[in-house]
Amino acid sequence: MPETGRFSERRPSMGIHDGHREKMRRRFLETGLEGFADHEALELLLYYAIPQGDVNGLAHELVERFGSLAGVLDAAEEELCRVPGVGQHTAVLLKLIPAAGARYLQSRADLGEPVRRTEDAYALLEPYFFGARNEMIYLLALDGKNKPLGVRKVAEGSICAANINLR
Repeated sequence: MPETGRFSERRPSMGIHDGHREKMRRRFLETGLEGFADHEALELLLYYAIPQGDVNGLAHELVERFGSLAGVLDAAEEELCRVPGVGQHTAVLLKLIPAAGARYLQSRADLGEPVRRTEDAYALLEPYFFGARNEMIYLLALDGKNKPLGVRKVAEGSICAANINLR
């Protein structure tokens, strides 16, 4: 019969990183990304693409290679997949973040207030350019009282130009 005394249970030794993921999650839920370095925010994202193991080194490598968190999120899928440890699922998750952020901002844009100043148009259109790497042209349609009717993408070009046919 096994011993049941206070010192009879053998517990696995605690590693230096045990509980790190949970601490990072709690920290984010308490403070948002305030105070997180780029590699820490990226590490938190990588937890959801790579469910086990230490992703800290990978987060550091990605930030070093692409220059910043924004650089990582703006990188092409093929470029991300060239980094050892980044597979297609991880690359897709990283590409999804700015796309979901843009969709979120667009859905929060208030189309109800009239556009009276350039700043009003800027505030309304800014979410549509969130995370964009190429030049884009959007049409902001207004009624006779300058109330927005909708926003539609007309064209997307390259890094330095976007063309439209005026016909």
